[in-house]
Amino acid sequence: MNNVVSISRDDELLEAASRWVLKLDEGELSEGDEAALGAWLDESVEHRESLMEVASVWDRADTLARLAELFPRGSEHDRVKRGFGYRPWAQGFAAAGVLAVLIAVGLMLPTSGGDKAPPVTSAEYATAIGEQKTLLLPDSSEVVLNTNSQLGVTFTPDQRLLRLAQGEILVRVAEDHTRPLSVLAGNQIIQAVGTEFVVAMADDHHVELLVTEGKVAIGRQSVMAPSPRVRDINALDSLALPPLLGQSDDNNIVAVGELVSLGNAEPVKKTVSSDDIAAKLSWREGRLTFRSEPLEHALKEVERYTTVEFVFLDESLKTRALSGRFRVGDVEALLSSLRMNFDIAHEFDGESRVLLSSL
Repeated sequence: MNNVVSISRDDELLEAASRWVLKLDEGELSEGDEAALGAWLDESVEHRESLMEVASVWDRADTLARLAELFPRGSEHDRVKRGFGYRPWAQGFAAAGVLAVLIAVGLMLPTSGGDKAPPVTSAEYATAIGEQKTLLLPDSSEVVLNTNSQLGVTFTPDQRLLRLAQGEILVRVAEDHTRPLSVLAGNQIIQAVGTEFVVAMADDHHVELLVTEGKVAIGRQSVMAPSPRVRDINALDSLALPPLLGQSDDNNIVAVGELVSLGNAEPVKKTVSSDDIAAKLSWREGRLTFRSEPLEHALKEVERYTTVEFVFLDESLKTRALSGRFRVGDVEALLSSLRMNFDIAHEFDGESRVLLSSL
């Protein structure tokens, strides 16, 4: 039985759409750029939908209007006259442009008290089991969602806020000292002005932070952050904006190469080697790398990317050290390796359970 969950390539599509939105936002396109954009949009409906989604989420109504100008919909005479340059799907950009304007206006509606709320941009993202997604944020920061993750994104004039409800994210923060970026995971705050780090949140709300570049500040939120499924985005209080954390106290600073466990107790730090960092980030290339990892822990990691559950019939197998590199979701290859290299037999119990025992 082959229980392989393929990795989605939506991240590449969103990256391409984001690059086009940025290019359009920068100014006029050259004739070559216009031709390349038109060809890219003609390739599939997914390209067009992705471009409209990115432009709408970023509130780039002017970008959508520009697209409608570049590829207008006209009369039959115009279509014949334009020939190759005509694209009948372009009318969708005009409609989406109106939608983006409505979204922008909605985000600036006054609160019930009559005072105008500051402009807020908010969006929600999720990945399925085995899926990855790359987001390019309006400030040019980049967030990669790993398998089975839920994330809310909120931008205000003073803060950039990511609300991680579950899963794992890699964050590359565009530097902005006037508006820090904060990740809220449960009641934990991870804050930076420009750096790179990974945050993982387990089912029990245990949070793990790995800093791969620069440094970040950590702290706790007095009010638990809500789920990303927040619908009233104008109610800023419900977003539980975190306090600004100082970065002068070594006790709340996590530097590059440090891994910290965040929970109810005091943070526990340890230094991680460059090889271990590469192993922890190997999921970005569709691989899982284990370096003398207890088999029980390694298989828990594998389970995050598949619908398979591993059951140990022999308890002594749990502490066996596993080393190796495996393709994400390729359960058959993993089981073959366990049998050949570790003398571990397996048996499928239905479609989603694998029973492990010693040969």
